[in-house]
Amino acid sequence: MPSPFAHLTAGYIVSRVYGDKLQLRGKPKQAVLLKTALLAGISLLPDLDAVPGILLGDIGRFHNNASHSLLAGILVALLTASLLSERIRAAWLPWFTASFFAYVLHVSMDMFTGDRGVLLLWPVPVRFTSPVKLFYGVQWGLGLFSLWHLWTIVSELLFFLVIFTLVRLFTALKTRIFHPVDNSGKIP
Repeated sequence: MPSPFAHLTAGYIVSRVYGDKLQLRGKPKQAVLLKTALLAGISLLPDLDAVPGILLGDIGRFHNNASHSLLAGILVALLTASLLSERIRAAWLPWFTASFFAYVLHVSMDMFTGDRGVLLLWPVPVRFTSPVKLFYGVQWGLGLFSLWHLWTIVSELLFFLVIFTLVRLFTALKTRIFHPVDNSGKIP
C-alpha cells in the first residue's frame, strides 16, 4: 500500500478538481482548507482497517478487504454528502461525487501497489490488482526504518510534485480559457 502521504495527495487532487463546486461555510481561505482536509481525511479512511490488524499483530487479516471496495466508497460518500447537505445545506451531488472519488482513488492506488490486491467488488471474494505497479508501498515487515521506505518516500514525493504541477498547470490553463485577459492585463 502507498504511504499515507500518497493517499493524502489523492484527497488534495479531488479537492482541487471539485473545490469550486463544493460548498462549505466560512471565509473563503478557511473553506478551501476545510474542503481539502475533509477530502484528504476521506482518502485515508480505507486504511482504518489496518488498526485492528496492527493491534492484533496480523495486518493482512483485516487490511485491503471490505473497506477497500466500491460499496464502502459509496457508503462513505452517501454519509458525507447527506451529513453536509443536512447540516450546512451544501449541494448533495457534488459532495457525493468528490467524496466517492477521494475514497476510490485510495483503493485504486492500492491496486497499483504490491501483489495482494483489493476486494474491489466486496462481498464478491475476488481480489483485483494491476500488473503495472506505480507505487513501491510501505512494507511493515521490514521495520519502520528501512531503505525500502526511504525509496517509497522519495518516489511518492516525486509523485506529489508531478501531480501538484499538473494541477497548477490545469488550473492556470482553465483560467486562461474561461477568463481571457485583454491586452491591458485585466480580466474583461
